Amino acid sequence: MMDTTARKRIEIIVEAVQAEAVTELLDRLGAKGWTVLPVTRGRGRNGLRHSGDLSGVLDNVLILCITSAAVADAVLDAHQELLGARPAIVSISDCAVLRAERF
Repeated sequence: MMDTTARKRIEIIVEAVQAEAVTELLDRLGAKGWTVLPVTRGRGRNGLRHSGDLSGVLDNVLILCITSAAVADAVLDAHQELLGARPAIVSISDCAVLRAERF
């Protein structure tokens, strides 16, 4: 069995137009990488939401980042800059990875 290393998994859902600001913040805080995935559908306190309008203005994305505990703490410390007045969902959870040097 291969050894794993503890890391933090950060998931951030924001409007697609905000993704660049969020990924720039992650870069500045020391994240080694991130992935942006489209959110095609969801439901929350504001009701049902679909992607796919022609402009894409209302589309959401999921930004996934696996990183060290120190970077995850820095993201939490920067919550005002991360969230501001923008609608967002942020979760941080524990995970285990292979090839820890990549995260």
